[in-house]
Amino acid sequence: MNDILKLNVGIAGCGTMGLPMLEVLLKNGVNAFGYDVKSKENFPTLKENFISSKVNFFEKSDIIFSVVRNINQTVELCEGKNGLFKVNTQKILIISSTLSPAFLSNFINKVPENITIIEAPMSGAPMSAKNATLTFMVGSSKKEFDKILPILEILGKKIHHIGEFGSGMSVKVLNNFVASCSVVAVRHVLFEAKNLNITTKQLLNILNCSSGQTWFSENLDNIDWAKESYTKNNTIAILEKDVKSYLDGLANSKNKTNSAMVNFQNALIKGLQNIPKYPNDD
Repeated sequence: MNDILKLNVGIAGCGTMGLPMLEVLLKNGVNAFGYDVKSKENFPTLKENFISSKVNFFEKSDIIFSVVRNINQTVELCEGKNGLFKVNTQKILIISSTLSPAFLSNFINKVPENITIIEAPMSGAPMSAKNATLTFMVGSSKKEFDKILPILEILGKKIHHIGEFGSGMSVKVLNNFVASCSVVAVRHVLFEAKNLNITTKQLLNILNCSSGQTWFSENLDNIDWAKESYTKNNTIAILEKDVKSYLDGLANSKNKTNSAMVNFQNALIKGLQNIPKYPNDD
């Protein structure tokens, strides 16, 4: 077994992505543990592999994947009470949440010397986390990438070393902007199809074998959040957060986005917030 696979791996944030990632690691014989702000009772399948205490979780974990929801939760995990940055031993922190590249450029300056920080945002939705087919976009030195690669290969199928720290998150928010556009577009035309006397099934059949094909349309029946309406705490809202992370990253760019594209970006956010109800016509 590769030496890094003998280390203890912690998953901070046992939600729709973190929990299946942890379960995959455990199935592959990795010493892995989960931590979440929710109580242990919410994770009955983990049993002794769930650690309720943040202090104990960090003490036991050599490598920590941060799969929390947003910037505030990332800051709380690392800088808050009993946070990771208060630990004195050597740790590897892998940021797998989708966050603003601008935030990360400041955040890295706060990381203590005993902690190696790597960004490895992921794509593929919960179905890919469950099937260990995630795509990872890694920002780190080549040496750091090679070190964590065996773990990423357990969790995913396509592992890309983009470049130095910051590059992984930059490509992830660019990707998610495109993905969010496709989500709004597909949901919009599915809702409107009935007004042109086309059923949902007919439209999806054509989309998925024609120029309108997207990852979202092709996997719609396998994506657990694909038919959701917008609420502040669901996955459609996470897409909204990802688009705003992309825009926050652009704020530091020397090039100014033209007014038409600014209008498009704003319309995308409103489209997610007001995404049409999924049709029930079949």
